[in-house]
Amino acid sequence: MGAGIREKMENETTIERYSKKIQAYHEKRKNMKVPYANLKRIYDAEKTHIDHAIQECLDNSWFIKGPKVEQFEQNLTEYCHAPSVGVSSGSSALLLAYDALGLKSGDKIVVPSFTFMSTPEMATKLGLTVVWVDCNLENYTIDLEHLEVILARNNDIKAIVGVDLFGHTCEWDSIKSLAGDIPLVQDAAQSFGSKYKDQITGSYVDLTCFSFYPAKNMFCFGDGGAVSGNEKYIQHIKMNRDHGRTDKHIHEFVGWNERLDAVQANVLNHMLTKITEHNYKRTMSAERYDQRLNTDTMVKTADWCENVYNQYTIRVKNRDEVQSKLKENGIETGVMWPIPCHQQPAYASTRYLPNAEKVSKEILSLPCYPYMENAEIDWVVDNVNKLI
Repeated sequence: MGAGIREKMENETTIERYSKKIQAYHEKRKNMKVPYANLKRIYDAEKTHIDHAIQECLDNSWFIKGPKVEQFEQNLTEYCHAPSVGVSSGSSALLLAYDALGLKSGDKIVVPSFTFMSTPEMATKLGLTVVWVDCNLENYTIDLEHLEVILARNNDIKAIVGVDLFGHTCEWDSIKSLAGDIPLVQDAAQSFGSKYKDQITGSYVDLTCFSFYPAKNMFCFGDGGAVSGNEKYIQHIKMNRDHGRTDKHIHEFVGWNERLDAVQANVLNHMLTKITEHNYKRTMSAERYDQRLNTDTMVKTADWCENVYNQYTIRVKNRDEVQSKLKENGIETGVMWPIPCHQQPAYASTRYLPNAEKVSKEILSLPCYPYMENAEIDWVVDNVNKLI
């Protein structure tokens, strides 16, 4: 066989080989499934440590309170640079934070409508009067201009709640400036590990409430929460979460049963050692989205915020159609939230909040989690770009 013929056959074989690889690549992408969150992937990466944390509590019968809860509270205090207490959920954190401020039934508390239901719900449970504030259209946290109007019209506001959203913090210095002496509560359920002007979340307002629900940046394998902040409030919350107890049989006041259990606390002891790495991985995924998505409606991260991307969120005009088409192609997405709180049946407020009402019809969160692969991000991007 001549050299020319042999070379031609080898080239054809090479072309065929590459063609098969390309075909296999496209076939794999066509069948790719991208979940909204992938807790299994995180668990698999941390399985040895998580299993050990759980087994340690079982072996020692540590279930309620005990050394692992105390250890977590100390670890969280060091991480947040503020006194911290573990509680049973993010909702419990909000309830106990509001209660610690000494608010009375009927007192007015400013709460964003564009948030999860528990933010206003816990205020209502205490008999407080919710005054709704709108969100902005950049990062969907408090609209400062609307807050200013509310405070000008109401001289009897007793507390202000700011909700950090999708990993992005509120603009807290501006809120503080408007608030004056009014206490501030930070709902940081979606921003654990974020920073505001180089200050770690949990360290810079009166009380910061965390949620460790499994879909959060910092999570356990069930419900869990914590409050960080002013020492005088934290000491009250430590008693209040455990029936107002100062000793086993001494109850200083009527409290609640909102304790963090030891198994979840010990899982959190390990997850706290991974939070910086996990938040970095989320940020890297977000940067890839930023570079490749053909839209300018993603959350605009302010220069004073270190965003930790609890979700990667965009707005689309035809949200329901886009979400349905993405699902057909194996891509799960989330909508937080399709109905703002003031329009929920539980409140049915006639208050008009234009931004919250607009955003709720367009908001769409894309998969963004630690250990997400670039091929998964690219598959999401390709499909979103086609649809918008």
